[in-house]
Amino acid sequence: MYIEITNNPEKRIEMAKEIIAEKKSYYTQEVLDSLRDVVKKKTNISDPEELENELYKTVYFYWAYGCTAEEYYYLDFPNKTHEEIKEYITTREKIVYRNRLNKIEDAHILNNKWDAYCLFKDYFGRDVIKIGKMEDFPVFCDFVQKHSSFVVKPTDMGGGRGVHKVTVNPGTNKEELKTIFCEILEEIEKNKNQYLRGKENSIILEELIIQDPRMAAFHPESVNGVRVPTFRIGDTVHIYHPWFKIGRGGAFLTSAVFGTMDAGIDPVTGVVNSPGYTENSECFETHPDTGIQFTGFQIPRWDELVKTVTEIAMKLDTIRYVGWDMVLSENGWVLMEGNFSGDFMWQMIEKKGTKKELEELIGWKLTKDFWWQE
Repeated sequence: MYIEITNNPEKRIEMAKEIIAEKKSYYTQEVLDSLRDVVKKKTNISDPEELENELYKTVYFYWAYGCTAEEYYYLDFPNKTHEEIKEYITTREKIVYRNRLNKIEDAHILNNKWDAYCLFKDYFGRDVIKIGKMEDFPVFCDFVQKHSSFVVKPTDMGGGRGVHKVTVNPGTNKEELKTIFCEILEEIEKNKNQYLRGKENSIILEELIIQDPRMAAFHPESVNGVRVPTFRIGDTVHIYHPWFKIGRGGAFLTSAVFGTMDAGIDPVTGVVNSPGYTENSECFETHPDTGIQFTGFQIPRWDELVKTVTEIAMKLDTIRYVGWDMVLSENGWVLMEGNFSGDFMWQMIEKKGTKKELEELIGWKLTKDFWWQE
């Protein structure tokens, strides 16, 4: 495959066409339609020919720089020079660094929610069960008796896929409970078919986290957490560009799909130091639903959070980069999940790339011209 770094739009488009023709097995109609949908959502382009040319540009940037179509827009790459873009760590480059830092064979420790719970149970601060067959119905009944509302999560999927809240009304009889139970079990195969991911024939149920009122105030309907990226270098855990994840619009999940806002946090003080940004290039000084200002907000009990995350990170000898999602409950900080391939969203928030800074931290740098050559 031939890639030339150029600012010429026509050359970029021609190279993208050649790549698509060469990689027909990858660029299926489904993949192309997905890219086309991203372009439609991120731009105001309506002309069919212009739309296709914009799609080709995202393909070119993927192979030239390693950015996804979404990233191409929220990192504002169309308006950046080659030199500026190379300062950023794109998604595909991130995977190269991750593979350098993390043992791939141990990815299940974090990617499998049950494995993660079993290892970090002391940090979850809530009840969690796994169900996968009819014999698990008694366990389900015991769980529902204690927790009438709970969260359902596919065991080995990420990105919020298949996650939702269930509430069982008081007085629900055993037959009705069995119907609810069977419906949840049916989600296992439905999720696999819908998202084309997941191998586990099970699903996780988690007790709802009752969050600290100061964090809930920003958007009471969602669990507003803190993403804490950590890099373990030797016996030192580095807290690296954390950010505040805040829900929006009444959505239960803090997900880009629902316009979640990310605001940067000073890693030393725990003070929010930026407006709220979305992947749709929106910027909010105050939350659009509640009017609370982002910049200057002190994340409560920050020192406790740093201590807790450091303890958790030190338990992993073969996974040295993790994006931890932490939530402040009424009883203190709890672990929501650890991300084996956590995104580098601080670059969107800070409007700058941190490749050189990261390479100095980990003592290693990319050695090839393109990510797919590494």
